[in-house]
Amino acid sequence: MIKKNKFGGIQGQTIVEALVALGLISVIGLTFAGGMVSLRNTSKASLMASATDRQVSDIAENIKAGVQDYQVNFNYDQTKIDDFLPPENLPMLWDVGMVAERGNCDKCRGSYGYIIQPYEIYRGLYLVTLRMTHSSWAPEKFRDYTFVVSAK
Repeated sequence: MIKKNKFGGIQGQTIVEALVALGLISVIGLTFAGGMVSLRNTSKASLMASATDRQVSDIAENIKAGVQDYQVNFNYDQTKIDDFLPPENLPMLWDVGMVAERGNCDKCRGSYGYIIQPYEIYRGLYLVTLRMTHSSWAPEKFRDYTFVVSAK
């Protein structure tokens, strides 16, 4: 609706109307910015979960392909795993798209190591315990993955 002032000219917006419009635009802008930050955080978390799954899968496939070529631990005591795989001293480093030996990767924020043990009950099967760490998993210190592979 067009407003006319007392002199017959077209009247503009009042300062209150302008402030209300500015407030609405600000709320919409802040909501959009908050959504973008949330989307970025979700994207980073998704990328890390995908990289972790891919890393676990790659390690498992490498072990499965040649389990007979690895050193096997014949100590069946599962409580000793913490002694064999201390989280602060795992031999391999990793991050999204990177794998290296300890000391060869300054950008890697995670580490991993594993133990291969004969499966006590079934001949020819091996129980693999993979321990992984990553700085983005805080407060978790590490994650353990176990899987069974067979000798060819």
